[in-house]
Amino acid sequence: MRFPVIRKIHIIRATLFCFSLFTFHFAQAQQFGGTPSSIKWKQISTDTVRIIFPSGLDSVAGRIASVVKEIQQNHSSTIGTGLRKVNIVLQSDVTSSNGFVALGPFRSEFYLLPPQNAFELGAQNWGDNLAIHEFRHVEQYSNFRVGLSKTMSVLFGENGQALANGASIPDWFFEGDAVYNETLLSYQGRGRLPFFFNGYRSLYNTGKHYNFMQLRNGSFKNYIPDHYQLGYLLVAYGREKYGADFWLKVTQDAASFKQLFYPMQGAVKKFTGISYDTFVNNTLQYYQQQWAADKGGALKWITATGKNNVVDYKYPYPAGNSSLIVLKKTYRNIPAFYKINATKIETKIAVKDLPGDDDYFSYSNGRIVYTAFQPDLRWGNRDYSVIKILDVNSGIEKKITSHTKYFSPDISPDGTMIAAVEMKQALQSDLVLMDANGTVKNKWGNSDNIIYSYPKFSSDNKFIYVFVRNNRGEMGIEKKNIDDGNVNTILSFQNRILGFPVVKGDTLLYSCSSNGLDEIWAFVASENKNYHLASYSTGLYQAFLQDNGMLVSSAFTADGYRLATIVPQWQPVNNGDSLKNLFVAKPFNEKSNSTLLSVPVHQYTITKYPKFFQPFHFHSWNPYFSQPDYSFIIYGQNVLNTFQSQVYYTYNSNEKYSRAGYTGLYGGWYVQPLFDINHTWNRNQLLNSDTTIYWNELNVAGGLRLPLNLSGGKGYRNLILTSTYNIDQLRWTGLGKQLLKNLNFNYAQFQLSYNAQIQAAAQQIYPRWGQSLLVRYRTIITNHTARQFLASASFYLPGFAKTHSIVLSAAYQSRDTAKQYYFTNSFPFSRGYNALNFPRVWKLGINYHLPLALPDWGFGNIVFFKRIRANIFYDYTVGKSLRYQTNYNFRAVGSEIYFDTKWWNQQPVTFGVRYSRLLDNDIAGLNANQWEFILPVSLY
Repeated sequence: MRFPVIRKIHIIRATLFCFSLFTFHFAQAQQFGGTPSSIKWKQISTDTVRIIFPSGLDSVAGRIASVVKEIQQNHSSTIGTGLRKVNIVLQSDVTSSNGFVALGPFRSEFYLLPPQNAFELGAQNWGDNLAIHEFRHVEQYSNFRVGLSKTMSVLFGENGQALANGASIPDWFFEGDAVYNETLLSYQGRGRLPFFFNGYRSLYNTGKHYNFMQLRNGSFKNYIPDHYQLGYLLVAYGREKYGADFWLKVTQDAASFKQLFYPMQGAVKKFTGISYDTFVNNTLQYYQQQWAADKGGALKWITATGKNNVVDYKYPYPAGNSSLIVLKKTYRNIPAFYKINATKIETKIAVKDLPGDDDYFSYSNGRIVYTAFQPDLRWGNRDYSVIKILDVNSGIEKKITSHTKYFSPDISPDGTMIAAVEMKQALQSDLVLMDANGTVKNKWGNSDNIIYSYPKFSSDNKFIYVFVRNNRGEMGIEKKNIDDGNVNTILSFQNRILGFPVVKGDTLLYSCSSNGLDEIWAFVASENKNYHLASYSTGLYQAFLQDNGMLVSSAFTADGYRLATIVPQWQPVNNGDSLKNLFVAKPFNEKSNSTLLSVPVHQYTITKYPKFFQPFHFHSWNPYFSQPDYSFIIYGQNVLNTFQSQVYYTYNSNEKYSRAGYTGLYGGWYVQPLFDINHTWNRNQLLNSDTTIYWNELNVAGGLRLPLNLSGGKGYRNLILTSTYNIDQLRWTGLGKQLLKNLNFNYAQFQLSYNAQIQAAAQQIYPRWGQSLLVRYRTIITNHTARQFLASASFYLPGFAKTHSIVLSAAYQSRDTAKQYYFTNSFPFSRGYNALNFPRVWKLGINYHLPLALPDWGFGNIVFFKRIRANIFYDYTVGKSLRYQTNYNFRAVGSEIYFDTKWWNQQPVTFGVRYSRLLDNDIAGLNANQWEFILPVSLY
């Protein structure tokens, strides 16, 4: 007997969807199953933290444990004395300089790669820097579990606290307070780095006055400094004006929701006596008064600004005949190398390959050398930085290294040698010399944990200049003889920031932080002297000398990095510290600033960390609604993020059934096993016009998933292969038990998902080249018949303008006609129609996406509109009835309006409205005019 059609949500599809919801908040920070299974993990467990680290990082882990212990014991009173012990995982096989602390679950990761560019993050020991910044977030979360935030934590777990803290305390405070901590507890920190203030100084210099919502939410057309910079300005001013405990009182009130609506604004007003808007305005005026003394410099601009666009020209090099080689990127164009001739005509040389953390490159004698990002095929927490050489004249590019961690390479003037920095475990580096094919000829290490950066060949190919930094963050310049390895110091270690070298003759030009600015300095080898050459209020980064003696440099402005010429000053400089205290006084306290130098040395017991420690670790529980399902889900994740699980209950309001189950996904192996078991009660369907039958259903699914990262070159590419085996048991209840036999059947699913795209600029709605493909086959493999095949693809192409996109789509689905079982219908039917489940169905679609407006407007600190965009579409679906051998057309034409917004100045949300004109509405029995609200969606 045929059993009735059962509309069933496919188990694994629902499983992966729920996982995507669970990991959404931290998707940019965490890598599920990202660490190779061969890694042997160790741990240091104290009353403050548990440091989890790979073998070989014992000393680094011990130092971090000591630093956070010192901070918690002696420097936590300004945020609160509460502490919840946290797990910190050290990742050492990465090529990014980063870190995070997250709730849901409560944990932290440190990415242990010291940045080459010290102007942005500083030069001090990278483990120390992460400890004083990221542990401040640990202290914040530990002390923000109060009042309504605590209630939310009890009701919904750690995700509940995260939601409440995010709604009550803005991200600018979290990061501004952590940056203040960097500055207070060391002799560096971003509060001392001129680069950190360039954004707001540049806005002031050019008279660009944005309202608070614009400053908070950014822009697709204007340069807006990020929330780190805004946060530090507000936090530092607040402590300067109202005392060290000011933000403690404010955040305790806000996290408690003492004022239910706008709790942060209310708390600021309560403890300052002035409105929040007045506080912000007073803050900006405080800094602007100090910036008024120097609003610019005597620069002659080479490059122009763009209208409603931010344009960056970086790392200029001379290329003969008064031409330049630069890296150019804009809000409308992805990064590419350009040649600018004497008449300022720009010629694109080539698009730059996928960048890592640093977009630096070198140029000499017709060849560009730079590093590109190369991910590991499988493991997300292991990636590489490989060297590329690009011939400017021919456009031919070749990769000369693979699976390496090389940075800031330089090519010798004669083109035969390349020098680069190789980063190693335990915060160590080597200076590497190789030939033009990538074969290593020599390597110079050090025993003092010196970090090398930006090597540069001398003009005679005999020496390498290289910037060096020690654990204290002091930087200097060395000149290494290539033949014998002998070293001459040309600038000794001092508390300063150095970088971006260019050689001309016997002169080395470089950027140096001095007198509150990032300036151009020079070392003249024949005189053995260093000189100050040029300054600008918002920084000069990389310069070279023209034959006429003028400087060409890249200057930071509110319209992007611009190229300019400057008359050099050639003023001799001494070797003193060049970092100075900036704009406020309270963070610059000698006792606090010396914290990192006086951390007690502790001898910690190091033990093995078991990979399966607390594998379930249920941390959050919350309701979830997606019509017609009402769910309650308990989320679990272990510290190493190799196992995620859910316990869930769902009530379906259409069929009035209940479902309970458990899902698990393990990512610690190369191929990821997944498992789901659920039981459904009281499913029902009409047997005939006056009879309803009921049944219970048990589903068990197990399978394997293989995610592969094929990115490299110009594009990002990901492939996911999934195979599952599913067991389904159906048990009739009531009348159905008398009429029908219980059913047992098994089915298999095989799925391939592939996505590829090139880089996209900020204003581009979709990448100008990309593809996505989904192929899925499902079949019952026991004593019943049911099959389904689905293939769908999208192709992303350039539109008529740089910010327009054409998206072509195609899909095909086939199924059996035995009517014994129907799999879920996932076919992307023509918009506006109800999806009908034909045994054969095809679809073609064309979409044209274009921006309509960049309003940069919002109201009430509730919603901010960054972009309004449209899509004009045509869908053509053909469904075929095999019984009647008849084709049915379902054509639609219409438009969609999307709103790219931010809510509460933090959360990005895209929603829209769709109008569909049905051209075959008689067949569907629908009104020809269909309107739909498009729920929040993610972009490509």
